Amino acid sequence: MRSIEWKRSLSEAIEEARGGTRLPLMVFTAKGCEGSEKTMNEVLTNESVIAAIERECVPVRIDVGENQAMAERFRVGWTPAFVVCDEEGNALERWEGYIPAEDFIPQLILSKGLSAFHLGRNEEAAREFEMLAEDYPGSELVPEAEYYLGAATFKLTGETNKLSEVCRELIMTHPESTWTKRCSLWGRDSNYLRPFVGYDGGGSAGSGAY
Repeated sequence: MRSIEWKRSLSEAIEEARGGTRLPLMVFTAKGCEGSEKTMNEVLTNESVIAAIERECVPVRIDVGENQAMAERFRVGWTPAFVVCDEEGNALERWEGYIPAEDFIPQLILSKGLSAFHLGRNEEAAREFEMLAEDYPGSELVPEAEYYLGAATFKLTGETNKLSEVCRELIMTHPESTWTKRCSLWGRDSNYLRPFVGYDGGGSAGSGAY
């Protein structure tokens, strides 16, 4: 039976992730925490979850009782907690609490995509968001993934086609979602709008016009 290959420290995970597409993933757990125990025993032993983690991240398990300094550094107030970091050890994305295996993978993909988006790695981010929407169409996280797929594509191209497409798709499939409301002004006819602040044709971080 396969098992996750845990790194011994964040620095070790950073070193392995450096220069690649994977990012360090810290998994904070606590002894006596039912959510932590179910996550470790039922979710992180699932073959599909293990494969997804190996593809997306370099994992480190941290017991908050044994490493209070790390728990305080990353402001962990609840377990289990999952924190995706950059290669400098800065937190990019996080989620907390037990979620079953079938929901864990979409959450991991979304968080990895958002992390790539924050780093300006927009092609990578778009691939993650597309994967979530295509492979897990029933996930409640699809509207958020679709929203950021539009944003990442716009940053790459400066074209509004994808923004309009995302808006139309979400109006049809998730009309009540907060992400549909957020992209409501994307539903315009013009192909080009003024690029977001900081647009350089290659997707560097900017504040966004939308």
